[in-house]
Amino acid sequence: MKNIEITKMQRVDVPTEYQKEEGCVAFQTIKVIINFYGKLIEDVLDTKILEDGRQIVTNGNGYIKAGYEIE
Repeated sequence: MKNIEITKMQRVDVPTEYQKEEGCVAFQTIKVIINFYGKLIEDVLDTKILEDGRQIVTNGNGYIKAGYEIE
């Protein structure tokens, strides 16, 4: 069984003139703690925040793949 705890960290807003080029309105790092069958795995991942408010992981770590949507 895999449980995930997510803590949102530093956020950087993208200036309006670059939002279309970057495809998002902001970037944010998140700290994830994954309890994988009793073993705690901690990592920091990059995400981007889209104009519609969705937050997508841009780099994966083997447990969470790139493209995973943060709720």
